Amino acid sequence: MRAEQQLLRVGEYLVGRASQRLPRDIRAERYREWAAELPVILNDPQIRFGPRRVVRMLGYAADTLRAVARTDVTVRRRSAAMTAMLRSLLLADLAIVGWDIWNIVQAPGEPLNYLRLGWGLLLVAYPIAMLASSAVHAGALIVISGNLLGVAVNLWDAALAPRDWVNYCAAALLLFLVPALWLASRWTRARRA
Repeated sequence: MRAEQQLLRVGEYLVGRASQRLPRDIRAERYREWAAELPVILNDPQIRFGPRRVVRMLGYAADTLRAVARTDVTVRRRSAAMTAMLRSLLLADLAIVGWDIWNIVQAPGEPLNYLRLGWGLLLVAYPIAMLASSAVHAGALIVISGNLLGVAVNLWDAALAPRDWVNYCAAALLLFLVPALWLASRWTRARRA
């Protein structure tokens, strides 16, 4: 009995952590609902093997954490001032990237300009990742990162063939798609809520 109570405490702890990420008006209700399932799963007579019941119960409790992290109802902990600062940082980083692109156009054979551009693109990726909440799918972040890498590759190709404007256009298109994709993911998430 004592081991069963300790296992239930672990499950209740996990469920409690999950419920803390929910808005206050539904926290207590969800916690009671999820915590009531734990002893039912742990004492399920249809599963004869005891360790399997334990694994199922702990899996259920851990899954509440995963489910809450993937939903749009998680409590935002970032202040409005922090969001404004991250947006300002993003604009500044985009200006740095624009300056680096201009330097590359002026001197396409200078490798230091490409290193600066790569650094600028990483600087752009940071506020994008910080502004994207945990509910944004990893696929959207991968697409955004891939577009940033595509910008760098197309600019490298443009430096090798400076008169081929297709590379410049492709880099500009990919650079335009980064904030567009980010805004689309935010709009989709807001529409689902």
